[in-house]
Amino acid sequence: MPELLTLLLTEPVIVLSYTVFGMVGFGSTLVAAPLLAHVLPVTTIVPSLALTDMVASWSNGWRLSQHVVWKELRRLVPALFVGSALGAWILFSLPVQLLMTLLGLFVVLYSLNGLRPGRTLSPITARWAWWYGVAGGTLSALFGSGGWVYSMYLLRRLNEPQEIRATQTAVLMFSSLIRVLLFVVAGRLLDLDLMVLVLLMLPALALGLYLGHRISVKLNRTRFMQVLYGVLLLSGSSLLLRSLL
Repeated sequence: MPELLTLLLTEPVIVLSYTVFGMVGFGSTLVAAPLLAHVLPVTTIVPSLALTDMVASWSNGWRLSQHVVWKELRRLVPALFVGSALGAWILFSLPVQLLMTLLGLFVVLYSLNGLRPGRTLSPITARWAWWYGVAGGTLSALFGSGGWVYSMYLLRRLNEPQEIRATQTAVLMFSSLIRVLLFVVAGRLLDLDLMVLVLLMLPALALGLYLGHRISVKLNRTRFMQVLYGVLLLSGSSLLLRSLL
């Protein structure tokens, strides 16, 4: 059973992280993990957030299904599976510290560039789906943080914030399921205390999703983009911090 002090920090962190998830469709792990690391071991944080991400993405996915751009989903999901397999191989075979540092630096620079006044993104063709899908699947398996990659692709393919958020959430439904299956195979989800912690997180998760959804429907594209790049900046900074600790 988690200690009271642990829960007093965990619950507001989960509300915050899933408010972000509800607003932009990703970012929960990279918001929550660095904060939870102060009271929980990483071996508990990563699998527990994989489970909560699966609950959040499937919950959001059904509600937003009418906004999903299915042709983009069909392009990204096969590449996601390939990337997840590659990421799992790297995770168990190679050191990833340098990769985390380079990735965090790239995301920070990308988000700062996107936040520049007057910055616009040029559209890209559908053939880029395989590149972004494989990269996102690889990073999801490695760090639990591939959602921003799908966002980068969808931002340059779609114009409506609701379509971007819904399609990205649908992609994360598959991504989160793969992550959970990886932890099941590795035996990481057989810990009773971890499962109790996840159950105690669910009310905070539901509140965060509700708040994020309420905020997101009021955002126009300009404001949505600013929030999205802000989350990307936070995500990249978080990766850099994790790689240096």
